[in-house]
This record gives sequence, C-alpha cells and structure tokens, in this order.
Amino acid sequence: MTSDHGDGKAGSEARWSAARRGRIGWYGYDWANSVFTTTVTSIFFGPFITGIGERAADADGYLRPLGFPVFPSSLFPYLVTLSVFLQIFALPTAAALTRRYPKGVLLGPLSSCGAMATIGMYGIGDTDYALGAALYLIATMALGASITVANTYLPVLAPPEHQDRTSAQASAAGFLSGGVVLVVALYVYANHEAWGMPEDRAVRLIMLSAGLWWLVFGAVAVWLLRGYGSPPVPEPKTRRTGTYRSLFAALRLLRRFPGAAWFLVAFLFYNNGLQAVTSLVGTYAAEELRLPEDDVVTAVLLVQFVAFAGAVLAGRLAEKFGGRRILLVIVLVWSSVVVAGGLIPDSSFGAFMTLCVSAGIVVGGTYALSRSVFLGLVPGDRVSEFSGIFETVNRCLGFLGPAAFGGVLQWSGNYRAAWSSILLFFLAGALALMLGSLARRGRERGRHQEKEATTHV
Repeated sequence: MTSDHGDGKAGSEARWSAARRGRIGWYGYDWANSVFTTTVTSIFFGPFITGIGERAADADGYLRPLGFPVFPSSLFPYLVTLSVFLQIFALPTAAALTRRYPKGVLLGPLSSCGAMATIGMYGIGDTDYALGAALYLIATMALGASITVANTYLPVLAPPEHQDRTSAQASAAGFLSGGVVLVVALYVYANHEAWGMPEDRAVRLIMLSAGLWWLVFGAVAVWLLRGYGSPPVPEPKTRRTGTYRSLFAALRLLRRFPGAAWFLVAFLFYNNGLQAVTSLVGTYAAEELRLPEDDVVTAVLLVQFVAFAGAVLAGRLAEKFGGRRILLVIVLVWSSVVVAGGLIPDSSFGAFMTLCVSAGIVVGGTYALSRSVFLGLVPGDRVSEFSGIFETVNRCLGFLGPAAFGGVLQWSGNYRAAWSSILLFFLAGALALMLGSLARRGRERGRHQEKEATTHV
C-alpha cells in the first residue's frame, strides 16, 4: 500500500514537472488578456465611447441604435449589460466545444478575435458609436469565451495538490501585467497635451497598445500550450448532446456533489460582494470620502501590484493549508474591509490607502482559489461543462452586489449605508462555504461507513 501511494505521488510529481511549459503558457494567457479589463473596460473605454455618443447624438440629444432612443451617457452601461447577456450563451458554448475539439484550436482564434477587435478601436471615428459598440461586444465575448476555454487546461497542467498554487500564479501574472500596462497608459494620457496629441487619439493609442499586447502574448501563450489541450476520447455521434443539454446535464449532476453545489452558491454570493467593491470603490471614495480623483487613481493602481503579491501568497498558503480554508479566511477579510470602509473619515487618504492595500492582498487570490477549488470538486471528465458554469456565474451573475448597492443608495440617499449592504454578500458566502464543507464531510463519512459495512459483510 505504501508502495502504491509512493508510486502515485512520484507519478504526480513527474506529470507536474513535464507540464512546466504548458503552465508557463497558461500563466501567459492571463498576462495577455488582463490588460483589456484593467485598461480598456475599467478606465478608458467608458468615457471614450460616451464622448463619441455625445458627438453623434441627434438634435434631441439621443442616439438611436436600431431605432431605440438612448442617452449618450447610458450607452456604455447598456453595452456592459448587453455583453453580460450575450455571454450567457457564449460561455457554455465555448466550454462544451472543448469536449469535441483541441483547446488550442478554440483558444487561439478566440484570443486573436478579442485582440483584433481591441486593435480595431483605434479606427473608431468621431461619431462611430455603432462601430465602437460592436467592437466592444466582440472583444468582451471573445475574452469571456477564451477564459472559459483556458480554465479547462488547469486539471491537465497541475495535479490536485498543486492546482491552487498554479491558479494563483496565473492570476498574479494577470495583475502584474495589468498594472504595468496601466502605468504606461496613464503616463501617456497624462502627457498627451504636452506632446501635442488630442485626447481622443491618446485613448485610441492606449487601446491599440492593449490590443497588440493581448494579440502577441496571447499567441505566445497558445504556442506554449500546444499539446496539452487534446479533448477526451470523442463520444460517438449517437451519444453526443447539444451544448445546452450538456450544460443542463452538468447542472443536474451537481446534486450528486453537494460540496461543489454549496461552493458554487458561496462563490455566487461573495463574488457579488467582490464585484460591488471593485466596481464602486472609486465612486464611494469620490462621492462620500471626498477624495480627489488623482488620489483614487493612485490607490487603484497600487492595488494592481499588491494583488500580484497577494495572489502569490494565497497560492502558497493554499498549497500548505488547503484552498477552501484559505478562501474562507479571504472572505472574512473581505468582510472586515467592508466594515472598515464604512468607518473611514471623510478626506482621509491614509485610511483609504490602507483599505485598498488590504483589499489588494485578498483580491488576487479570491478568483484564483475559487477556480481551482471548484474544478477540484467536480468530476474530471466533466470539467469543460463545469468550467462553463463557473465562468457564467463569475461573469454573468455578478450584478447583484452592484444592484443592491444602487438600490440601498436610492432608498436611503446614504453612500455609507449602501457600502455596508455589501457586507451581507460576504457573510452569506462565508456561511455557504462552511455549510459546503459540512456537506462534503458528511458525504465522505457516509461513503466510509458504507465501505466498512460492505467489508464486514
């Protein structure tokens, strides 16, 4: 028995060493695509497309895409909402296709499509809001689908005992990449007047550079991943199911894995809290804490680099103590961050920076460990479908936290009350994590007792 265990461990370590090139490629894809979210979506594209919409508005001040009246200021929020809706269909489709085709055959075109759409933003004219909207939707859907495909590599590239650390290192690469490109982008934007460059052209150059970064490093990542993305043994045509039938079958299968089901519920809750904090902390700082925009940008930029270190730390701790335990600690730290954020005095930049550093330490590991822990709880031969479910929850159901913030703010007119509402999502997530652990232990105990009873018989 000891020999079998030793042989299994030796084989696992051998596979771990052999997959080093693939892991570098996998880290490289996070390095490649993170700049789109950090630079394009989070900072520059919203104001850019809003300005284009204002110039394209008719005499009544409306845009009329497909005949529907839209205020220019509402264009970007509507685009974000539409991209979320479209990904509900795109992500499960991408996940299901990885069971039939090599992952690289899917990842390469999806990465290139998203990057080329981002590069194409350089050519958006002064009033071409429709072109800008189309390119943004294409890039966003390609990004979500490519990440869904990339996630299915994890069980291939790392044995279970190394998956938490591998996932965390990929996220760390993404945060570092996003921070580096954002520093350069902000430098270009801050100096465009001194260089005699119009603001719109500076933003176009920034988006062009983000697209080129994604294109080049994405291609390198796909090249390094070659040979690791073969699908499982193809199913006979008579047994193949449609994309959504396969997805629903995976959802039904969750009932047999209560630990995974509870974990997905926990992720739904605390991820909504995370989305609310990361998307609204700037608004909260400016409107409630009365901090200057430059201070907010400085703090957000610092978070990128702190998150890099935090993701690496989370991966190492998870490898030593277990991903689920570290995730529970992370969610409780998030709860403390929300409580502290509601108590920060107005105009206290030092306290706000401390808050951002605390958030940065845990934000890097939250998604990374969630990804690896969930994929480790589901059957290995159904990772593709479950990866699609996980990424759909991540990218398409993360609106509840921001919506709750907005609802409380509208009802109370108080930013601190709205901010405090986020705490409920983290507490619910922590509770679901603990219930999931109990359900999993109970199931394992039942299996052990059943096995013992069978042995005695």
